[in-house]
Amino acid sequence: MIMRASSRLPRPRRARLTAVTWAAVALAGLMGLGACAPFKLEPPPGFAEVQDYERNTRMKAGDNVGLSVRVFDNVRGGTLAYWAEDLVTKLGARGYQLTAQKLVKSKNGEPGTRFDFDYQAPGEDIKKFYSAVLFVTDRYRIVLQVAGDAEHNGRYLSRIDGIVAELKVGGCKLGSKICGGAQPPPLKTPPPPAPESDGEDTPSEDSPPPDNAPADAVSQDANVAAPQG
Repeated sequence: MIMRASSRLPRPRRARLTAVTWAAVALAGLMGLGACAPFKLEPPPGFAEVQDYERNTRMKAGDNVGLSVRVFDNVRGGTLAYWAEDLVTKLGARGYQLTAQKLVKSKNGEPGTRFDFDYQAPGEDIKKFYSAVLFVTDRYRIVLQVAGDAEHNGRYLSRIDGIVAELKVGGCKLGSKICGGAQPPPLKTPPPPAPESDGEDTPSEDSPPPDNAPADAVSQDANVAAPQG
């Protein structure tokens, strides 16, 4: 009887150990989700991926509208509100006019902020649209961009929220105070400068050349992505 009783004792213990092991595996999986790739996004319908790197991807539609995702390291104290103000301020200084701002969420539930801009390069007649969706996690700042000629904005602006809903972002730590942080207050860009009456306007060195595709370069002082040729 004693031997039979003792032979049964390890069974519930093994069951408990198995449950603990599976819990540890599940926790490791959740931690790995935020610690692996900075983002994941499949090409939306109508877009083809033309560049693919660990920290950025670039896609293009048939009408030359561009979509990209770019990743930058975050720093201590860098919140969504902080980097949103930095982005809008720097783009406003380059002539971008903010037209809309709203809350969005990624596929894995991380809140971000979407900013829609109008842009017209000095001396150019073609107007552009540019949308930037900013996510900030403990490790990364992730910017999804859509840009193109203004004649296409009605078609693509209505699709951006759906594209963002398919984007997964990483870099959140357990107990994070950055991920899920507060939205920035309503922001605005300065009014566009009055056109000069004498001579033609020339683009400044700080203004990105007009192009339909999102940028391949970033302002070194602000880490702000913007359309570039």
